[in-house]
Amino acid sequence: MAEAPRKSYYDVLGVPPEAGSKDIKAASRRAVRSAPPDLGGSAERFPAVAVAFEPLGDARRRARCEAGTRRDGTSGAPGAGSSQARPGTSPAPGAPRNAEPRRPDPRRTEDDAAGSPAEYLPPFTPNEPPAVPLILAGKQLHGEPRQPRGFARLASGARARVDGESRTAAILERALLPTYPAVRLLSGLEFDDRERTTAGQVLLAGYRLAVVDSFTAPPGNFSWDGRSLRHQGRPVELELPRTVRAVQELFPDLNVAGWLVIHGAPDNPFAPVIDVPPSFDRSSSTVVQVVNAGTMVRTIRAFLASGPAPNVVQLPLLAQLLSATDS
Repeated sequence: MAEAPRKSYYDVLGVPPEAGSKDIKAASRRAVRSAPPDLGGSAERFPAVAVAFEPLGDARRRARCEAGTRRDGTSGAPGAGSSQARPGTSPAPGAPRNAEPRRPDPRRTEDDAAGSPAEYLPPFTPNEPPAVPLILAGKQLHGEPRQPRGFARLASGARARVDGESRTAAILERALLPTYPAVRLLSGLEFDDRERTTAGQVLLAGYRLAVVDSFTAPPGNFSWDGRSLRHQGRPVELELPRTVRAVQELFPDLNVAGWLVIHGAPDNPFAPVIDVPPSFDRSSSTVVQVVNAGTMVRTIRAFLASGPAPNVVQLPLLAQLLSATDS
């Protein structure tokens, strides 16, 4: 049985290769709205739409992507699963043409990106002030964890969330920010949309945005299958998938993904245990990852550093995020 051809990024968004930037952005918005499973989409389609828009939404990235298209008659940008060699993976001079190109060590690439100095877009010019004041643009940490109001302060769920977000912010500030100069961590966001979307923390680097919610949990194992979370067999209601979808609509130029961080005992970052079924593909792109504190930094860093221009701070997007905080 012949293998089905891989979809190009244009196919994912449902636009022709000659589509203009406005058409691509409009198609991305439509696709994001129809991608959630409850609207007829699937858990795989939602991140696929974000991954497709990431290279096509910017003229320079689109040109680079199309320049690397395979010369086998396939039109448009290659799909995320394309077997095409990535830039920098060409065979060494003198190597046989049919030799397998040597791929760079992803850990090395990630370390290089994380350690590179931050670059600001658009560049600062004397005649055009930056979208964010310089003193704010250079800071990596903004905002404060959300605080419950009124009687909500007494609820155990509110306390668990506040404690979790505070612990998450402390770990990210200590373990991620010093080694990744371009990351901007913002806490306690409330977006100006119809749903009044909120987020505990977001991390911006390059063209990627990680949305993070957190809570502290009582003892006991959790299970996660990519759709439902359970604690000791009981379902746990999640707001994060909806938040990720809303933030993706607000920032269509970015690839947005979510992390739910569950904190257990303070002296054990790998508690609680989060079980997944044997068939669960940990390497697949999903809307939300559920992790403990011990795996949080590694997985968020990998997501941010593997995107295009990971050492860039996009000032207009940072300005939008700052407007959603109290800073």
